[in-house]
Amino acid sequence: MPADAATLFETLKPTPADLTRARAAARDSRDVRQAAEQAAGDAGKDATAALRRGLGLYVLGRVREAVAHLRAAGDGAPARLLRGLAALEDGDPIGAAADLGAAGAGVEAALGTARALAGDVDGAKAVAGKCASKADGLYVEGMAAEAEGRHADARAKWEAAVAADAHHARALFHLAYAHDLAGDDDKAIEYYRRCAAVEPTYVNALINLGVLLEDHDRYTEAEALYRRVLAADPVHERARLYLSDVLAAQTMYFDEESERKEDRKTQILRTPITEFELSVRSRNCLSKMEIKTLGDLVRKSEAELLAYKNFGETSLQEIKDILAQKGLRLGMSEDEVPAASREEAEVELDALFGGADEDADDDDELAEGQDPRTLPVSALKLSVRAQKCVEELELETVGDLADRTEAELMASKNMGRTTLDEVRKRLASYGLALKGEAAGGAPAADEDAAGDDEDLDEDDGE
Repeated sequence: MPADAATLFETLKPTPADLTRARAAARDSRDVRQAAEQAAGDAGKDATAALRRGLGLYVLGRVREAVAHLRAAGDGAPARLLRGLAALEDGDPIGAAADLGAAGAGVEAALGTARALAGDVDGAKAVAGKCASKADGLYVEGMAAEAEGRHADARAKWEAAVAADAHHARALFHLAYAHDLAGDDDKAIEYYRRCAAVEPTYVNALINLGVLLEDHDRYTEAEALYRRVLAADPVHERARLYLSDVLAAQTMYFDEESERKEDRKTQILRTPITEFELSVRSRNCLSKMEIKTLGDLVRKSEAELLAYKNFGETSLQEIKDILAQKGLRLGMSEDEVPAASREEAEVELDALFGGADEDADDDDELAEGQDPRTLPVSALKLSVRAQKCVEELELETVGDLADRTEAELMASKNMGRTTLDEVRKRLASYGLALKGEAAGGAPAADEDAAGDDEDLDEDDGE
């Protein structure tokens, strides 16, 4: 491929096979990568220059940028091929189907994918019958079945496609994703790994595999995958975010007191502006600027507020006075917001929301003869982290929570031992316990207590 790279960017007539080889070569060959970067930097203003820029960006894996440039590349077959493939990778199946349908031969698998994802099941089925390879045909039939909600049939088709072609990347990816959604992590990891080994590498396979490995505390492996994505695309937003998270997870020390402070800081930043007595002018200006919470407000600078048409010095001083009372100021980043001591934060929140002491006797909320299981989960006054876990599990009453086992709660990404102990304590205050446990968190007498003292760090998840 290195010898053909210059020709590819000069002739601007790539075939689907050319693009596959070029993207694989760009990762391993400095010459190919430099040729692609040079093409991506073409300063021309015409459609040919736009096509060359789009081709270079696509080969480099920067599909969103490629799509933007390819809009000005005309409607020739090369432009529609590149635009369609890039749109499909960028999550626009409708646009992809429109362009790939006029891109010529060799794009049947991509076109079938686009039509199925766009909801055109009949169109996808029609493409399946025209595929040159058996594996492509089976794969597209699987996409059509998935679009119709026949998930088991879809998996069977993709498995048949992989049996016909062990390196069919699209079928491997969708099999992995299907097992991922079904919660079969081992199968999902297996198929993601096989997909990631095929050239050109599916970036989403690397990202999804990394997330799965993180869920299993395999942070070093996840880090390597995110770095692999960034080696090809240094500005890939999700890879940068996930790499930052996984690096933090590897050095994370969970301090419950610090967590409580952060929870309260977050709550303060989420305080609605409507909680404060503002003049009508100030309130209207903030509303029109879509500033709804204290967090939105402190991130604005004085210049940004004064730049708004009806916002003057009087309104500015009014805002500054209110923020000063809370130890805040304009132009702060979230990291600069002071994390008050536990006592200070609780007083602040009580002043804002009229909250009660967390250690108050919860039994006072029960009407005479009322079953505590009928209370809403909010009656437990859980921490923000624990409340998020409960919300993820869609639990509404105290009874719903008590009917869950330890294993079911630990399946939540944000649930860890510290949070689990908090849930047990709050349930115990009502004389309740998790399913299969006695009040206080001990396993029921007929269950094995081995492993209860296992010390696990909490996983912040994504």
